Amino acid sequence: MRVVRKLVTGALIAGAASVLGVLGAGSANAVAVTPLPGGMQVDLTPSDTQFVHRSHIGQAISGLPHPSAASFGQALDAASGLSSQYPDGRVVFTVYGPVDQLSGTMLALQ
Repeated sequence: MRVVRKLVTGALIAGAASVLGVLGAGSANAVAVTPLPGGMQVDLTPSDTQFVHRSHIGQAISGLPHPSAASFGQALDAASGLSSQYPDGRVVFTVYGPVDQLSGTMLALQ
């Protein structure tokens, strides 16, 4: 069962990376992904934040079979909803730890 869980989680991470690539592909200010010791930081542009809010990506993430998915998805929807009320609003989040024990922070910026 652990092997299946790790395979599914790996596929989800690959899918999330491709979504980030698609989000940033159409703009000069692409999604910024910065490696950090033990993790990474993702900085969404204002237009990407608007897209995340309108498409409710957080709800889709909440349904994924991962221990952190529900809280991350809810936080992403809340942060993108708040930030999208401002013209330059954006969301920044960090993710740390091994795939099966992720932790991090999320900020809604104005």
